[in-house]
Amino acid sequence: MRIPLRDLRRAVEELSLLRGRFIDNVYQCGPRTFLLKLKPETLLIDLEPNRARVLVTDAPPAVPEKPPVFGSILRSALRGGRIEGISLLGEDRVVAIDVDCHGRRRLVVEAFARHGNLLLLDADGTVVRVLDGDAARHRGNPVGAVYAPPAPPRIPPEESLLPPDLPDAPFASNLALDRLAREETQEAREEVREKADEKALDRLRKAIAAVERDISGLPDPAALRKQGEVLVAGYGELRQGMKAFEGVPLDPKLSPQENVDRAFEAARKAERARPALEERLAALKGLLARAEAGEALPEALPVSRKGKPEEPRKPYKVFRSADGRRILVGKGGKDNDETTLRVAGPHDLFLHTRGCPGAHVIVPLERGEQVPEQTLLDAATLALHYSKMRTATAAEITYTHRRNVSKPKGAKPGLVQVREEKVLRLRREADRLARLLMSAE
Repeated sequence: MRIPLRDLRRAVEELSLLRGRFIDNVYQCGPRTFLLKLKPETLLIDLEPNRARVLVTDAPPAVPEKPPVFGSILRSALRGGRIEGISLLGEDRVVAIDVDCHGRRRLVVEAFARHGNLLLLDADGTVVRVLDGDAARHRGNPVGAVYAPPAPPRIPPEESLLPPDLPDAPFASNLALDRLAREETQEAREEVREKADEKALDRLRKAIAAVERDISGLPDPAALRKQGEVLVAGYGELRQGMKAFEGVPLDPKLSPQENVDRAFEAARKAERARPALEERLAALKGLLARAEAGEALPEALPVSRKGKPEEPRKPYKVFRSADGRRILVGKGGKDNDETTLRVAGPHDLFLHTRGCPGAHVIVPLERGEQVPEQTLLDAATLALHYSKMRTATAAEITYTHRRNVSKPKGAKPGLVQVREEKVLRLRREADRLARLLMSAE
């Protein structure tokens, strides 16, 4: 709100009532907003664009705990001072506040609509501090210069903003103009907030549409799992370099085992994606319904970001047995050593395909606990699948407690020595393997 010069002149005339008041404190409430705390009045100096004013206020802004640098300078210079006079300088929106505080000082408020400024002068009228150095230099009043009011522009006739029935009371014009400025500022804020809310609603609707597109574009996990089962059933016929097997596309650069794992990984992702997306869609639609009913929107929408936070690398893969137990499968070489010798506890079960390079498999157990039969068969199945005998229809699987496994000095990565081993004769079951591959975490 641009205060007409005629109204500002009338308000400054009322400020003559402040002559003789002492400044109890000075506060900087924002980058360009200041308060002079008197007794009992509060003088507001607001230099924000389009609302610049110097007025007594009955609704001062909040005061920060720690003032900015310029506010601290003004506090040191003016606190405890006595106001000697407040006047307009020339025919423009420049207000001079003269203060006696261990010597005469003048605070000049250039309450211009767009580029206001605040300058502190000494007894000789020399500029000692400025709020906006660029504006001061542009107007010929840098620090060290004797202050001269800028040449007033040609001001067209302006209608008064003051109501005709203004009460005959101290600071009536000040309080009325301050109230009008606050109301206009509040209206502007509400308009900005309404536009921001509309943009937020638009983002929310777009997010809902995006999640709906993601759900409609999800592949069928059952079909993907069926493809994986086809590969498991024909595992012995798979060869690296094949582009397809019985209608199932393959990556010729991957090994048969990698192609099988990739097929089940795609099925797992599709199976787990739908519930997560549907949960997010329900949350977004609930948020939209509440927002359309008038509830404020949160600053951030519950929309998952692309990608996941990077987790520390683990030397093993995790599967779930038919009994719901975790089964750890080393990723090979040094990872096998890390999984068995550092991750596994002494009472855990260790499994490995007998007489053949392959993954170390660990079933976590408590002291004295016996491994369930189905978990043992599942762990043995994984040991066979992640070994060089993965295409065999049957194999022998060594198993024992981890405390019976040691690393010979100088042995190659993954090579261990086993004591008190037991041997399980395992027949390969395609259905069991398919279930385990779908359980990978």
